[in-house]
Amino acid sequence: MTRKLILCFLFFTVSPFALLLSIYFLSLFGDGRVLGEAVSLSSLAMSYSGQVLASSTENIGVIAPTVIAKDSTSILIEKYLKHYQSPLLPYKDKILEASEKYGVQPQLIVAIAQQESNLGKKTPENCYNAWGWGIHAQGTKCFASWEEAVEIVIKGIARDYCAKGYCSDPCVMMEKYTPRSNGSWCAGVKQFLAELETGDF
Repeated sequence: MTRKLILCFLFFTVSPFALLLSIYFLSLFGDGRVLGEAVSLSSLAMSYSGQVLASSTENIGVIAPTVIAKDSTSILIEKYLKHYQSPLLPYKDKILEASEKYGVQPQLIVAIAQQESNLGKKTPENCYNAWGWGIHAQGTKCFASWEEAVEIVIKGIARDYCAKGYCSDPCVMMEKYTPRSNGSWCAGVKQFLAELETGDF
């Protein structure tokens, strides 16, 4: 009986103290001193997390497709040149670099080479001209190497054709590039561009 009385006394003595202590700490949260700091830290964490997430999302939406597009172009062109056993295969990177340098679609360069010379397999010996570039009454213009040919031809196509709006459509380009064609040049280049785009060859 005595033990029960002692426990009841302690309960009614300690409980109000604990209650008052709880109310005091709640008042601190209510004033915003502690709660405000907690909310501020929480907001900062959420803000930082949001920035990281946004940054990651932006990278996925902008950078990744560009890299993927470049990689897929490189792979398709390499596959295409290898499939047709082209002597231009070792110069695939040179074609891509020069195309980017002068702002020309590399697929167009490869498609023209396919139309003009079966990707460099049907050219005069040691001429290194797969694009029928500079053909005149005396014959076909020759270059000292494939590297030189790639640089000069792509630069010339960029300057004389793409810069003047001819590269948007092979049929438009044909009117200046090979005006005597009966339309087969345009049809061939379009076909080869489609093959390079889909990988169906």
